[in-house]
Amino acid sequence: MGIYYATLASTFILSLLARMANDKKYKIIAIFWIFLVVSVLVLFSGLRSGIGDTGMYKHTYGLLVENPNFSKANGDYGFVLLNLILIQFSNNPQTIVFVVALITQLCNVYVLNKYRSYIELEIFMYIAAGYFTVTMNGMRQCLAAALLFLCVKFIIDGSFKKYLLSVLIISTIHQSALFMIPIYFIARLKPWSKKIYMIIGIAVLGLLFYEVLSGYLFKIIENTNYGYYSDFDEGGSSIMRTFVNMVPIIFAYLKRNKLKEKWPQSNVFVNMALLNCIFVAFGMSNWIFNRFSLYLQLYNFILLPYIIRNCLEGKQRRTIYLAFIMCYLIFFYREQVIGLNMEYKSVLDIKSIFYYTPIHR
Repeated sequence: MGIYYATLASTFILSLLARMANDKKYKIIAIFWIFLVVSVLVLFSGLRSGIGDTGMYKHTYGLLVENPNFSKANGDYGFVLLNLILIQFSNNPQTIVFVVALITQLCNVYVLNKYRSYIELEIFMYIAAGYFTVTMNGMRQCLAAALLFLCVKFIIDGSFKKYLLSVLIISTIHQSALFMIPIYFIARLKPWSKKIYMIIGIAVLGLLFYEVLSGYLFKIIENTNYGYYSDFDEGGSSIMRTFVNMVPIIFAYLKRNKLKEKWPQSNVFVNMALLNCIFVAFGMSNWIFNRFSLYLQLYNFILLPYIIRNCLEGKQRRTIYLAFIMCYLIFFYREQVIGLNMEYKSVLDIKSIFYYTPIHR
């Protein structure tokens, strides 16, 4: 886990330097620090040799090297096309891992930086909340989520045609992206309006009667890529994860008037964070709902740091800032160390770089 802590600490410091440079209007210097943040994340993610489905994607890449065709697409033609393009340049399966890591981390950090407040907290939250680790597990879906994250401007501006076209294209990478089409209309609603409270009410009823409704849900998705979740009996996410995802919404509600005054576009981020909280709550019963939250959780990383910086003042702000770091460190340790016992293995032999081992003949 040492390399995880090093990544968390180094990206926090680099992001803090970027924020300080931005505050002093040194934009070029700030961009340099953000470039280093992206570099750390891309190298960590792109040079891994394992974690989650990485081996499967490398295996598929190897099969396409031997037999380059669309027969293995299963509807995800965009991702297969990316593989087919890359094999023109390299037959090394690590290529797809590195390129997907590059695109995913670049897109995510770009949007986080575009809507920055405390950029160091955004990056810290991105890693400590476990999302960065997930990008190395469900890499194809997280690639789709990162590309859709770039489209947040279309939601804010109300450009539905552009957004719809983007979703349809991105869905060729992962079909679950289609789920974000109806989300567009919910995201543009006025926060804490009657319609939003109605959605919350429906969600609460859904949680109360989950056992009854889940049968109908899994009947609908049984012929999709998620059909196997109907037989998944290992439970879902922890209640702590649900609570952690509730925190941005709690702050958004408490500071709703000041948030509306200072940031008129915040409705999109508040509603996305609320929907994320709902899906994570359902995720306590079945992991499939957490898969959909991958498209929504990214908005938490912008919303909460913004509230801390712009809706709190003086001692209260400093206290919450420090509490934020401490609480997320505890959550990071519980989820990544105790829960998952994460280990990082790289395609690079780090020891061979620093230590020379003579060959005995």
